[in-house]
Amino acid sequence: MGFVSKVCSIGAGLVLVGCISNPATGVAASGEMLKVQYSSGTGTYVSNDVVSTTVHKDSDGNEVGSSDTYQEREHQFQWQDWKYFQGREELDEQDFYRIAGDQEAADKIEKHRASASKKMRIGVPIAVAGLVASIALTVIGTSTDKPSLTTIGYLGGSTATSVGGLVWYWGAADMKKAHLLPQSRADKNADVIEDCNEGRCRRSRGGHLQTRGVSLVR
Repeated sequence: MGFVSKVCSIGAGLVLVGCISNPATGVAASGEMLKVQYSSGTGTYVSNDVVSTTVHKDSDGNEVGSSDTYQEREHQFQWQDWKYFQGREELDEQDFYRIAGDQEAADKIEKHRASASKKMRIGVPIAVAGLVASIALTVIGTSTDKPSLTTIGYLGGSTATSVGGLVWYWGAADMKKAHLLPQSRADKNADVIEDCNEGRCRRSRGGHLQTRGVSLVR
């Protein structure tokens, strides 16, 4: 009974983790301006870096090993990101294109996410089946004193679990992508394009606003 409960609880956990839905919310068009905001800046992080290596030798001068000396060093990095807005409300990419009237773009994103969802639905049962097989064969092999079954269960089950996990991860990574279409298409559908560097922003007309002939209020 303990074995069954363990398998069921792990399997249920994997199924629950696998439920990552399309992040589009279906928010309604409000008539407010659509904006694409590009942000960039610099950041820092600290890491333990090797600053020197000492070579150790024996009494005859032969190298017998080495040791590294570490020191905390601060590094700088450049970052950039871009987001979609309707007025002040941040939008998902699919919702942005739907509200802008670019249904072709919205459909492309929906199709990509449907494929990602399918990968996750395929990956979870493969991983669960591999886990169940691994545990079951290990228990049977141990109880019947057949180490070959234990080995088969471990290798085969681990392989299936890993494959299923990778397929799920592939789908989850695709589902979580914030940008599936290029910036040029976003600019074309935006009323306003905002470029911000270190908090300082500059606004310009987007392709959607130019098409509508509406003036840009600063």
